[in-house]
Amino acid sequence: MAYRDLIPLSAYSLLASNRGSLFVVYLPTYLIVVKGASPPEALAIVSTAYVASSLLGPVAGRWSDRVGRRKPFLLGAELSALPVFLLIPFLATAELAGGAFVLANILLAFGSPAVSAYVADASRTAERGAGYGLLNAAGNAGGILGFIVVGLLSLRYGWGALFPFIVVVMIGTVCVVALFVPEVGATPTPHRRPWREYRELTKFSLTVSVRALGMGAVGTFYGYYATQLGANTWQVGSIAIVGAATGALFSIPFGRFIDRRGEILGVLYGTVLSLAGIAVFFAATVWPELIPAQLLRMLGIAMLSPAMLSYAARLSPEGHRAEFLGIFNLVNATFWSLGPLLGGIVLGFYGAPGLFVFAGATTVVSLVAVEGLYYRVRPPPLARGAPQPTGTPSAALPA
Repeated sequence: MAYRDLIPLSAYSLLASNRGSLFVVYLPTYLIVVKGASPPEALAIVSTAYVASSLLGPVAGRWSDRVGRRKPFLLGAELSALPVFLLIPFLATAELAGGAFVLANILLAFGSPAVSAYVADASRTAERGAGYGLLNAAGNAGGILGFIVVGLLSLRYGWGALFPFIVVVMIGTVCVVALFVPEVGATPTPHRRPWREYRELTKFSLTVSVRALGMGAVGTFYGYYATQLGANTWQVGSIAIVGAATGALFSIPFGRFIDRRGEILGVLYGTVLSLAGIAVFFAATVWPELIPAQLLRMLGIAMLSPAMLSYAARLSPEGHRAEFLGIFNLVNATFWSLGPLLGGIVLGFYGAPGLFVFAGATTVVSLVAVEGLYYRVRPPPLARGAPQPTGTPSAALPA
């Protein structure tokens, strides 16, 4: 397969990101406004859902590697989660609705490592940054559509309009996977790698994921914060749309930059951009000022996401990509998912300024750690046309 074969998968990403982006922004507010949860409770529910789903990453990835297939995991995850999402608006309390959200995310987790491994399987090593950038761009484009539609529907029908739209999107997602996404030729691997070979991946994952604590807190809180600053549902959506448009426009160019200049440089630049966004969030006093804050934050994510995934794929031996990428997802998503929980605690004691200080501090720690551990030993990018290794033995990785 080649880079162009990722186009059907990018259509899947476009639709699936409608669901993910909308829930990150709107679900905390929905639980607070409609179900009567407190802000810390709503953020804790989101954290629980994403932590629980991230814990399944290595298991789901190992299963995909064992059978040598990716597509059934995408399809099974979407089909099993669909009825659970449909149930959420009919549950009476925030606890029940939150529990259903947790279950739905656990079911979706069985497809996440397969998506990341699909990109690594289908694209050459020197094009992986662009491959992950393509998926990120498509996901952000899908987020734009979702925010526009839900923003308009919520003005007319209220917050409950979120869930019927999500169900329609998920039905479309299932159809795209079933009809258009081809299977990739991954070799089944019944045996595990020695545990020592996971060490470098784990170190990298921990180093780059510290910042995800703050990013998770900000990502789930800024929608509610905008309402505190006077924004309505449509205006909250407009902030998210600006961020999604930024990701859609810049993810592919940033991915190509990463392929030319190296993943670690992309991680460093992306972290600096994210930190600048957090600083603008901290300084904001009216909701329109959250627009440039979100723009900078999403510029950082557009650089960080393909850089992190491309480097993690570089560390993943052929036949074990989904498992290794599942471990990366476990670490990164768990940190991100704990962000709303810790952010909610900080929010309860110190208010919104404290939450943004917390986000900035974790980002600075990650930036310093990446620079100290990886910048001077980063592997060179591969030129197009160079021999394309399918896996990197752990002994060849930077110490």
